[in-house]
Amino acid sequence: MTEQITGETAEKHIDKLSKKYIGVDKYPRRSKGEQRVILKIKPENIFHMK
Repeated sequence: MTEQITGETAEKHIDKLSKKYIGVDKYPRRSKGEQRVILKIKPENIFHMK
């Protein structure tokens, strides 16, 4: 794992995705006590086929 993002930044991100994909300002399926985590992962290998 390269980076882990939590807190307000992760909360804003799910709301941004919600707006983009389902057209609502706030993500509607939040559960009480839920904590969002964004993981940014750096690949070690990349395989490409033509």
